[in-house]
Amino acid sequence: MKQTVSNILEQIKIVIFVYAIICTIQMFSLHTPLQELVIASIISFLMVALAIILKNVVKHPNLPGFAWATLISFFLTIPVSPLSGFIVSTVGKFNFGLVGLPLLAFAGISVGEQLGVLKKLSWKIVIVSFIVMTSTYWFSALVSQLIMKANHMI
Repeated sequence: MKQTVSNILEQIKIVIFVYAIICTIQMFSLHTPLQELVIASIISFLMVALAIILKNVVKHPNLPGFAWATLISFFLTIPVSPLSGFIVSTVGKFNFGLVGLPLLAFAGISVGEQLGVLKKLSWKIVIVSFIVMTSTYWFSALVSQLIMKANHMI
C-alpha cells in the first residue's frame, strides 16, 4: 500500500510539472488569461489524478492510465452528465494542439531511455506500426464520412 501511494504521488508530481508547461505555453502563445487556465487546469488535473489513482489501485481490468483518463473524461462529458457543460466549457480553454507539445516531448524522452529495448524488437514492428496508424486513420475517416452523410452535412 505504501508503494502504491508513493507511485501515485510521483506520477502526480510529473503531471503538475506538465500542467505548468502547458499553462506557460498557453499564456505566452495564445495570451489566454491566467484565471481561465488555472480553472481549466484544476478541472483537467482532477480527472487525470483520478485516472492515476484508478490505474494504480484497480488491478482488474489492468488498464493503462490513458485508458482510465479516457473513460473518466468520457463519462463526465457525455450529454447526460450533470457536469458535462461545465467541464466542456472550462477545459475548452485549452488549445489541445499546444497541450500535445510537452506530452510528445515526454514520450520522446521515455522512448529515448528505452532504445536498448527498441533495438531488440524486430524490424517488423515498424511495418505493424504503419499498418495500425494507417488503418486507424482510414477507419476514423470512414466513420466521420458516414456520420456526416447520415446527418446531411455533406
